[in-house]
Amino acid sequence: MRKLIFLLRRAKEIHETDGLALLVKRGLAFGLGMVFFRQTYCVYADPVARIQAPGEADFKPRVDDYVSKVVRSNEEADDLEAQGFEFRSQVAGAARRLEKGAVALCTFVGREFACIEWLAMTQPAHDSLGEPPYSVRFRHKEAFSGGLWTNPKYRRLGLLRYSSFKALGFLQENGIETTRTAIATDNVAAQTSRPAFLPGPCAEGRYLRVLWWRSWKETPLAEDGQCRG
Repeated sequence: MRKLIFLLRRAKEIHETDGLALLVKRGLAFGLGMVFFRQTYCVYADPVARIQAPGEADFKPRVDDYVSKVVRSNEEADDLEAQGFEFRSQVAGAARRLEKGAVALCTFVGREFACIEWLAMTQPAHDSLGEPPYSVRFRHKEAFSGGLWTNPKYRRLGLLRYSSFKALGFLQENGIETTRTAIATDNVAAQTSRPAFLPGPCAEGRYLRVLWWRSWKETPLAEDGQCRG
C-alpha cells in the first residue's frame, strides 16, 4: 500500500510539473522497465578518507530554514516523524531499506522533505536499494552512496551538492576509505551536482536486466575520462 501511495504521488508530481505527455511517456517506460531495462552509468570511486572538503559555508543551499538529518533506523525515523520530519511516505521502500541497514541522509526545508541520499555500508543494505549489481568491497572499508532524489519544488537550489558534503563527513566519521556510486549517463542533474572536490568517473558501466536476470559490465574510461552513454 505504501508503494502504491508513493507511485500515485509521483504521478501527480510529474503531471503538475511536466504535463500529461511526459507522465504517459514515463508510465509506459515504467511498465516496460518491469520486464526489460538497459542503462549506461558513470561509475565513481571517491577516496573519501583522503578528501579535505572546504567549509560548510561553501555548500549552503540557496534556500532558507534547511536542516540535514541522518536516519539509521526506522526507530530514528519514528522519532523524527514525531517532530514533524516525515520522509518514508514519499520514498518507495524506505522502511525496508532502513530495516536492512541503509542510512538515509535527508534534507528538510522547514519540516518539508526536500532531498535524500542513501548510504550503504553492508551488502544487505546495498541490495535493498535496487542499484545495479556492481561490486563494493564492504570488508575493505568501502561504502555505497546513491539513490539521490530532490523534491521538484526545491530542485536547482544546490541541495544535492549540500547532501554530498554532508555524506562525506558522515563517511569519514565512520572510517570509510572509499565510496562507490554509479550515476546514469542521462541523469545530468546528478552528474553536474557533484562537488568539485570529488574526482570524475573511473569507469563506464552497462546494466541489462530481463525479468530476474541481470548483467553488469564495467569498462575503464579512456584518457579523457568521459562516459559515452
